[in-house]
Amino acid sequence: MKQLLTTIIPLLLMLISIGESNAQDSLTVILAGNLVDVAEGKLKKDVLIVIKEGKIVKLASASEKDNYSNLIDLSDYTVLSGLIDCHTHLTMNSYDKSFDIWELPIAAIGIIGTINAKKTLEAGFTTVRDVWGHFYSDVALREATNKSIIPGPRMYVSGPALSITGGHGDWENWMSPQLALKQDPAAVADGIEEVRKEVRLHIRNKVDVIKIAATGGFDSRTIPGAASYSIEEIKIAVEEAEKNGLKVAAHAHGAEGIKNAIKAGVHSIEHGTIIDNEGLKMMKEHNVYLVMDLLSAHYDLFELNSDYTDKMLDANNQDLYEQIETNFRKAYKQGVKIAFGTDSGVYPHGRNAEQFRLMQKAGMQPTDILKTATINAAELIGIEEQSGTVEAGKWADIIAVKGNPLEDITVLEKVEFVMKSGVIYKQK
Repeated sequence: MKQLLTTIIPLLLMLISIGESNAQDSLTVILAGNLVDVAEGKLKKDVLIVIKEGKIVKLASASEKDNYSNLIDLSDYTVLSGLIDCHTHLTMNSYDKSFDIWELPIAAIGIIGTINAKKTLEAGFTTVRDVWGHFYSDVALREATNKSIIPGPRMYVSGPALSITGGHGDWENWMSPQLALKQDPAAVADGIEEVRKEVRLHIRNKVDVIKIAATGGFDSRTIPGAASYSIEEIKIAVEEAEKNGLKVAAHAHGAEGIKNAIKAGVHSIEHGTIIDNEGLKMMKEHNVYLVMDLLSAHYDLFELNSDYTDKMLDANNQDLYEQIETNFRKAYKQGVKIAFGTDSGVYPHGRNAEQFRLMQKAGMQPTDILKTATINAAELIGIEEQSGTVEAGKWADIIAVKGNPLEDITVLEKVEFVMKSGVIYKQK
C-alpha cells in the first residue's frame, strides 16, 4: 500500500498541476499601469484584469502577474471601460456629399455600415445605440457584428424612426406629389392605431429600442422646433414598447415636443436643441435621459456651415451653437441625467470622442464626462449589469490610452488598444 501511494500521489499532483496550468492558459490577463475607476473618479495603479470567455473574472494586484502566462502588458497605459455612444447612425453618411446613396442599390447602405462599424470600434466605442437604420439595415449590421462576421461595436438598434406624414423622417417630403416610394426608408404612422401597429412591426423585426420623431428636424423639410406627434400617440408607442421590455427614444428639438414626449413617458430625449427650463425640470423629475449631440451640431454648423435660415430659428450658426451649448450646461448644472450621444453620420464616423472636449468646454467636469459614456450610457440602454465599469462579472470591453483622461479628456481621441468581449480589435 505504501509503495502504491508513493506512486499515485505524485501522479495526482502532476495531474492537478496540469489542470491548473490549462486553466491559467485559458485566461487572458491585462496588466494596467493605471485603471480609471469611473464611479469614484480616480485612478488605480498597477491592476491586473483577469478575463475568461469574454468576461472579467477578477481584478488583482500587479504583484500576481507572474502567476499568469497570457499577459497583455499595458503598464504604460491608462485603461478604462469601453466607451458607449447612445446616438449613432452606422449605416448613414449624410455628411458625405460626394455621392447620393439613393442612386445606388440598397445593399450600398449595408456596405457603408460595415466600414463605419469598424471605424467606431477602433475609436474605442465598444457599444452603440443605433437610432435609425433605413430598411432595418441596423438590425442586419447588429447581427453581423454579433456573429463576428465583421468587426464592430455591440449594437442596440431601432430600425427606421416613426414619423408623422410630412414629418421628420417622411422621405416623400422630397418628392413630387405625383410620385410615391415603392418602399419607404422611414416608418410613417399617423394616429394611435397606426403608431401601435408600427411599433409592433418594429418589435417583430427584432429591434432593441423604439425611436419616434416628436418634432421636426434639421435635415428634412420640417421645422425643428415644431411638435409633431401628440402626447396620446407617443404614449401608445411607449406602452407597446414597454410590454416587450423596450425603451423609447424621442427625437425632439423643440420645447413643446420635448415636453409632450416626457409626458408620454419616453426614456430619452435625443438632441434637446431648443429645450426650455420647464422641459429641463420635467426631465429631472421623470428621470428622462438627455442625449445631446454637441459634436454633430458643431460639425454641421461650423465645418459644413449649413444654412438653416429657413428653419424659423432666428439665429445664425454661431448663435445657434451657443444656444445648444448653454442648454447643455443648464441640463448638467440642474442635475438632468445625461448619456453620451453624438449623432454620428452627420459627421465622419470614428470622430465620436471629439465630443468630449466640447462637453468640457460647455462646463462638464472630466469625471462626469466619462460617466456619460460609460455608467450613464449603460443604464440608459439597460446593460448596466454587464457594462459601464471594469469589474468582475462584466463584459471584457476594455480600452487603453496614453495619458490620464481625468486630467486631459482629449487623450480619448487617440485610443491605442481596444478589446470587446475579450477579443482584441486594436493594439499598438
